[in-house]
Amino acid sequence: MSDAWDFYFANVNDVIASLFVDLGIRDSVPDPERPWLLWAWVYFRQPRDDGLSSSEEAPTLNEIEDALTNEVTKTTQAELVGRITTAGRREFYFYGPQPDHFEKAVASALKRFQDYEFDMGTKEDADWSQYLNVLFPSPEDHQRIKNLHVIEQLEKHGDALKKPRLVNHWAYFESPQDRNKFTAKAVSAGFKVAAQSESENSEAERPFGVNLARVDRVDWDSINEATLLLFRLAQEVNGDYDGWETSVEKDDG
Repeated sequence: MSDAWDFYFANVNDVIASLFVDLGIRDSVPDPERPWLLWAWVYFRQPRDDGLSSSEEAPTLNEIEDALTNEVTKTTQAELVGRITTAGRREFYFYGPQPDHFEKAVASALKRFQDYEFDMGTKEDADWSQYLNVLFPSPEDHQRIKNLHVIEQLEKHGDALKKPRLVNHWAYFESPQDRNKFTAKAVSAGFKVAAQSESENSEAERPFGVNLARVDRVDWDSINEATLLLFRLAQEVNGDYDGWETSVEKDDG
């Protein structure tokens, strides 16, 4: 387990889900010493209408997670790698050296939460397919995570995210021709070219850059729509969308 955990939202089985995943272990998986996937699902008593957890139930769910993680780790030497909150339940996923005593550990951890129903199971998953194919974010999900970090910083500085403002974006390409193809489509979508650049580093993989700008809202839905459009346009020509920045805009008065 690392310290590099992060949240993101996605659709899992066509239902909205909140995922909290250990991103820091990506380069060390699959771990041959932990080939077993161990999972426990805890069903909410007060889910929101969208199936996610409510603020009223959050403190108890945090207690459940702490108890479950501590007991499973102590008993089985398995490590929690991620969780999914969706469809009125929270799914906890561990990888361990063997499945022995997992059921006993879960039952022991949850015995003081008598009002909660739960399921559990084990599966050999030496390839870590659950982590790599379900829990770990896709490239577009990674962009959503980055967007959320910028939004959080804006909010910390008093931005209510209500005012449209100029938003700058950057993307990089292997050739001027690829950059031109990207830029043409971006301009058709309402973006303006603020600047172009060429890296002086001869070993740069994508030395040809462009800075685009457009007035947009920066709430969650709006900024995801704008950035994922550019992300996909860049991908079409093997480019790299490299993020955005904007000014802090506070309400008048």
